[in-house]
Amino acid sequence: MKKYLVIFLFPIVIFSQTDLIIHDTLSTVTLQRFNVPQDKYIVLTNIKSINFHAELLDSSLNKIRDCFNFSQSPSKEELSSQIVGKRGVLVQYVLNESIEQIGRYYYKVTASYVDEFGSDTKTGYYMVNVTYPTMASDIDIRENRPYYYSESKTFSFTTVEFKNPNAYSFLVTDEGDNVIDSGKGSLVVLDKVFNDLKNVGRKIKVHGRYYGKEFSYKSPRDNKIRNSVWEFEIAKPNLEEFSDWTKNSDNDEVVISAWNKNAMRILYTYIGSTSGGFVVVAPEPQNFRIIADPQDMIVNPRYSRSGNFLYVAFNINPDFLDQMVDCGEQRLELTIQFRTQFGERITKEYSATILK
Repeated sequence: MKKYLVIFLFPIVIFSQTDLIIHDTLSTVTLQRFNVPQDKYIVLTNIKSINFHAELLDSSLNKIRDCFNFSQSPSKEELSSQIVGKRGVLVQYVLNESIEQIGRYYYKVTASYVDEFGSDTKTGYYMVNVTYPTMASDIDIRENRPYYYSESKTFSFTTVEFKNPNAYSFLVTDEGDNVIDSGKGSLVVLDKVFNDLKNVGRKIKVHGRYYGKEFSYKSPRDNKIRNSVWEFEIAKPNLEEFSDWTKNSDNDEVVISAWNKNAMRILYTYIGSTSGGFVVVAPEPQNFRIIADPQDMIVNPRYSRSGNFLYVAFNINPDFLDQMVDCGEQRLELTIQFRTQFGERITKEYSATILK
């Protein structure tokens, strides 16, 4: 059931704010849509014709703008058809508004009308206190550390005060302000963005909006005022390797048995440390090649992928081993080159003494 506020809009001479007769005081937050009066209607009786005019005033009663968004029942067109003879009708009126900036405001509502007793003009004032909305939960975007390619991230920018879930939306833009993703609602799923190779190395922004506009909000963690734009960088993880060819220092000497098949493979993977664990991504090589010195000491150079690892493997040439004396040794130099899916050129150089 609707509540009705029957008011008589008496003319007022304004000398200062303390002289102002306020018919209603409202509290709201930026961008939230509200009614003036709140949860009530202005009701005038015995009306034959009427014109409403509303203005938004600042805290010093200076005009900011006219207000045109209101509901009138019956409408002007319906009003004329409902008047019978000299009898007027009941008219309900409510202003539909929103304000983008915090502060104290006033609405000045003027009704010029003709009723059963003649014509008149009445004016009423309404005070509105506008504050920042509060985020319902802390935004845990990792702004000071990068996110890694293939990470999974979801967060919500629902506020306590914004009541229309359908009014939330978001944009995701790159450093050139190009829109790379968008969606309705306050739940942002960034998996698509994190799994796009084009975004690696870029700074990304998520723009939270309410009724199509970004907003400032109060953080529930520290009550600081923040904007609904969250920025972070997407980085490639670091390339790591696992092999028997790894040296702890440049002066180390690597010695490998020619019969050690496990030593004839080198594993590569990308690893990134996150706040909740690790991201592991297999390199996807292009333009792969192995250069050996002596050139004919290895055969069957190849690579394959298993899980999150790139396996680079080769065999010691049995014909080369046949030419070596028993318990002999041979210095082997290897250069492995390939380009990854991130456009990174990888060149790895190895040296070891092969024992027969």
